[in-house]
Parts: sequence; structure tokens; C-alpha cells
Amino acid sequence: MKNLKLKNLLKPRLRNSKRQELEVSLPFVFFFSAIWTLAIYGVLIPFRTTPLGIFMYERGFTQYVVIALSGMVLAITVLKYFKLKSESHALRKIWIAEHIPLEKPNSPDVAYFRDRLAKDGSLVAIRCSRVLDAYIHSGDRAAATEFALDDSSFYLSTSESSYSFPRILIWAIPLLGFLGTVLGISQAVGGFSGVLEQAEDVEKIKEGITSVTTGLAVAFDTTLLALCFSILLMIPLVLVERYETRLLLGIDIFINDKLLPRLKNKNKDVNVETINQAVKGAIDEYFPNPEALIEPAQIYAEKAAHVLAQGFIEQISKVQDVSSEIIQQVGEVRSLASSDRQEFMNFFHQQQQANQELIAGIKATIEEIKTNQESIAIGLNGQATEISQTLEKAAQALENRVANLEQAANKIPQLNQFQQSLDHNLQSMEKTAQLEEVLIGVKENLAQLQLILKQMTQPRKITLIEHQNGNIPF
Repeated sequence: MKNLKLKNLLKPRLRNSKRQELEVSLPFVFFFSAIWTLAIYGVLIPFRTTPLGIFMYERGFTQYVVIALSGMVLAITVLKYFKLKSESHALRKIWIAEHIPLEKPNSPDVAYFRDRLAKDGSLVAIRCSRVLDAYIHSGDRAAATEFALDDSSFYLSTSESSYSFPRILIWAIPLLGFLGTVLGISQAVGGFSGVLEQAEDVEKIKEGITSVTTGLAVAFDTTLLALCFSILLMIPLVLVERYETRLLLGIDIFINDKLLPRLKNKNKDVNVETINQAVKGAIDEYFPNPEALIEPAQIYAEKAAHVLAQGFIEQISKVQDVSSEIIQQVGEVRSLASSDRQEFMNFFHQQQQANQELIAGIKATIEEIKTNQESIAIGLNGQATEISQTLEKAAQALENRVANLEQAANKIPQLNQFQQSLDHNLQSMEKTAQLEEVLIGVKENLAQLQLILKQMTQPRKITLIEHQNGNIPF
């Protein structure tokens, strides 16, 4: 029962008169849109306080209109798809039997086949029946072919015009979203101006801010819903339109490949003898006698040959003169080239000799520089040897000085002992009052101390040499 109702909806109303086999029923489209809108908002009633419910219910009237228009586009797309699917199935099933005498337009079998195709109801069958009807009435395949071309162009234009209404709806959906954006922004601006006017009351400021945010939410949510639905509906609509174009192309291919080649052109009775006599009479009447044309043509050919020979001789003489001039010029060019070549060879030999002399001078200069460099290297080696010997002597002298310093350092304890003995003698002098002996001892000690001081006051020279590793040897 459901399949029967669907087929009734898919059937065109005036398919034989207005060729609306692929049209959809607009009342059904409006009915489906209403059911679609009521179903969506009926399902969302329990979720009205949720963000989705607020998004659908509390964002202005544009949300309802967008849902309704999307339902209309969806209905057209779905109905078109099922209709095209059934027509495509019919195109795959149809075939023309070989025993039908399509080459005889007045045959009752052809008329019966036409009626059977007309009653089939599919688009391909109806178009084939129209072509056969034109063939039966005209008896000529050319007329049937012309009718098939006109029928194909009509269906293509009808197909394009049938998608104008859903395209308008597709464009209207985002425009409604932009309309909601304008309304939401105007609401937000009005709420913001109210906040500025009532800036003294905190509660009113909160209410104004709430109205501002609500207006912005309306602006963005309406645009979001409209853009989403327009994108989701545009893609299947384009695919269905392409499907319909391919179906119409397949029907045209079937008619041109399977039906029209089996039709017969209209025979036209032609009397061959009458045509031959008419052609012969026209030739005798309008064409002149060949003999009368041959003699003037011969005279004209002889004159033309004579003139051509004279012109040829003149041109040959001109060519000979030009060739002799060219040969003379070529000889002059060759003589000039030979003289230039000789001058170039002389210049080349001179340049070669100059280069050899320059190379010899460069070699002599290099030998002199080499000799000077060798003498300089020998002098540098001698100086380096002298410097190394001097450094060795200085190092040996430094070692001797260091040894003397070590000896002087070893005598410092003796000085301490002398000082202790001097202190002891002074104490003994105080105790024993033997001043002379003490003085004698002091004198002796001073004499010894003077010798040590003389040795220590001698001038000393210390030379330090820093090696490459950063250490300073003694």
C-alpha cells in the first residue's frame, strides 16, 4: 500500500500533454515541509531548556523559516532522486525486439509497439513512442531524427528550469541567516544603549548586559543554522541534478543508437532517363561547341608560349649578369680574406715571439728571487744559531746565579746563630763585666758578618725565558 502511494506521488499529472515526467508535485512538497518543521520542533519540546532547545526556539522567527525552507528543498531532492532512480531502472530494462519491422512505417506492428511504449509510463518509453509517432506520420527517418533532437533540447531546458525553484530556496536560507544576524545585532545595540542610559542601577546594568548577549547570540546562531542547512542541502541537490543530466544523456544515446538507425529514409522516385535528357539538353543549350573553343585557345597558347620564352630568355640573361657580378665580388672577397689572413699570421708570430721573450724574462726574475731567498735563508739560519748559543750561555749564567743565591740562603741560619751568640755575649758581659773580651768577640763576629754582607750585596742579573708552553724555567 505504501509503495502504491509513493508511485502515485511520483507519477506526473499531465505527462503526455506537457511532458512533465520528471516534475515533482508542489503540494506534496509544501505538505512535507510542514510535517518536517512540526516533527523537528515536536521532538525538541522536552529539550527546550537545553542549549539545543534554546538554539531552536529562542533565536527568532528566522529559525522556523529556515527549517521550513530546508524541508521543501529536502522534499524536492528526495522525490527527484526516487523518480530518477525508477527512470534509470526503466532505461536499463528497455529493449527493442529484432522482429519488429521498423523499416516499414505503415506496419501495424510498429503502431502497436508505439502504443505499448506510450502506455509504459517511463520517460524513455514515452520519448521513443513520440519518435515512432513522428516516423509513422512522416514515413521518413530524417523527420524522426529532427523530432528527437527537438524533444531532447526541450527536456534539457525543462530539467534546468525545474531546479530554479530549489536553487532559489538554497539561496534564501543563508539570506534568512543574515537577516537574523541583522536583527540580533540591532537588539544588542539597543540593549547596550539602554545600559548606558541606566548606568547608575547595577541590576538594570545586568539586565542590559543580558539583552546585549542575547542579541549577539541571536545574530550568530541564526547565521550558523542557515549556513549549515544551505551547505548540507546544496551538495545532494547538485548530485541529483547531475544524476538527471546523465539520465537524459543516456536516453538520447539509446534513441540515437538503438532506435533511429533501424528507421528507414523515405524513398523518392526518380526517373533516370528524364534526368539524363535534361542534363544533355542543358549542355547543348548553354555550353558552346568545343571545336569553336579549341582554335582560339591554341592561338592564345602559342602567343603565351612565345611571350613566356622571351621573358625566360631575358630573365636568364639577367641571372647570368648577376651571377658574373657575384663571382667577381666573391673573388675580391677571397683576395681580401687572404690578405687579412696573412696579416693575422704575421701578427700572431710577432705576438708569439713577444710572449716567449716575456716568459724568458719572467724565468730570469724567478731565478734571481730564488737565489736571494736562499742567501736570506742561510743568513737567518746563522743568526738563529748565534741566538741559540747566546741563550744557552745566559741560561748557564742564570744557573750559576741561582746556585749562589742558594748558598746565600743556606748562610742565613749562620747569621741567626751569630745574632744569638751576640745576645748571649751581651748577657754575659752584663753578668761578668768582662767588656773587653766581649768587645773582641763582637768585633770578630762583626768582621765575619761584614764578609757575608759583602757577598750578599754583590750585583746580580736574573734573566727569565718564557717557553711556548707558558712555563718559566730557572
